[in-house]
Amino acid sequence: MEKLIEVKNLTLTYPGASEPTLKSLNLDINRGEIITVIGKSGCGKSTLLNTMAGYIPPTAGEVLLNGEVITGPDWKLGVVFQNNALYPWLNVADNIGFGLKMRHFDKAEIQSRVDTLLDQVQLTDKKDDYVFELSGGMRQRVAIARALANQPQVVMFDESFGALDEFTRNDIHKVILDLWKSLHLTFFIITHDIDEAIKLGNRIAIMTPDKGLPMKVVDNPYFNISSEDIDANYMNYKNDILKQII
Repeated sequence: MEKLIEVKNLTLTYPGASEPTLKSLNLDINRGEIITVIGKSGCGKSTLLNTMAGYIPPTAGEVLLNGEVITGPDWKLGVVFQNNALYPWLNVADNIGFGLKMRHFDKAEIQSRVDTLLDQVQLTDKKDDYVFELSGGMRQRVAIARALANQPQVVMFDESFGALDEFTRNDIHKVILDLWKSLHLTFFIITHDIDEAIKLGNRIAIMTPDKGLPMKVVDNPYFNISSEDIDANYMNYKNDILKQII
């Protein structure tokens, strides 16, 4: 497997804090995989994502993308936040193309990418709507399309589906998996939902509140499992992960 991102001995201590939020953390993300991260609130999941995305400089250690140190935000690193961070004064199409406009792409290329993404996230008929007119699930689709418009090498999701109801979340899961299959993408997904972590992750990274313990990464035999296939073995696997989190 080709390593895309390497997190090496990463430590992050916020100013004024007596203890690090992340301590000597190591993680490899392979090109073309979906890795999900699960852990209790306060264990540092979002801090890890923000450091990997270049928003927060590490106190020690480093994060590499294709062997080069990440020193700040980059179009190669797409991020989808829980609150989607969309621009309410822009319509759906303009939200998706905003990053490309800021990078001074020509109008024809922006239009082409936006139209393709609108089709892929099934929002072509909503392209002229303002995002405040959309449901939560539709807004999250716009946020995903906007992150993909730059054709990043990895897309990171920071508990992006936690505010959605179960039915909408399942629809978004399908969109994520369809995009991953069709575009051969790499996804890094943070979640507090164990079932979501198991459904979406080729591998699962487990973070614990004990900063002295290394992050454990396990293979996931239940990737993209359907509800009909959940059995006692699945429940045992889920409970094993839960025990490690607590």
